[in-house]
Order: sequence, then C-alpha cells, then structure tokens
Amino acid sequence: METATMTLGLRVSDVSGQKAVRASAVPASFTVGELVQKLIAKMGLSRNEMGLARNDVEGRPLNYQARLEREGRHLNGAETVGDALSEDDELVLTPNIDAG
Repeated sequence: METATMTLGLRVSDVSGQKAVRASAVPASFTVGELVQKLIAKMGLSRNEMGLARNDVEGRPLNYQARLEREGRHLNGAETVGDALSEDDELVLTPNIDAG
C-alpha cells in the first residue's frame, strides 16, 4: 500500500503584513529553509518594486527566517515542516539582519 505524502496548509505574511499568502499542500518532508526559499519567491520578497534584488547595506542579498506565531519563536532552517508546524499555522517571514 502506497503512503500518501503528508502536507500542511499554512498562512504566511511578510514582517510588514502587506504581503500575505496561503501556502497549501506544503510537504511535511520539506525543511523550514526550503519552505522559506519557496515562499520568498512566491511573495516577491527577493525583488523590490523596480524589479531589483533586495540587498543589505553592504550589497549582500537579504536572508529571511520564519517566525512561528503560535510559539513566538524563529524556526531553525534545518527543522522539518512536519515536526515544527501544524495545519493552518501562521508564519511571518523576517529579514535576518546582522548588526555590524
């Protein structure tokens, strides 16, 4: 008997709350890092309004992390979706800013 791939539906927004999407059928086997990369592209967070790459003050591309609202914590990129998240969880993508 073939086992169906477990998936989750999630609510995702950027830190400003201006961009929000519903991520449906997210494979539980994904790492949080893989999920964040796909969400950045889906939400257009890698580009600004003029189509240019978003960079930090030193010209490096911005890195994002996911904050799980239910637990009030940032998720580790190596955690799996199936272990860290529940159906209909809300994630907020925040830029990872390193203080100089």
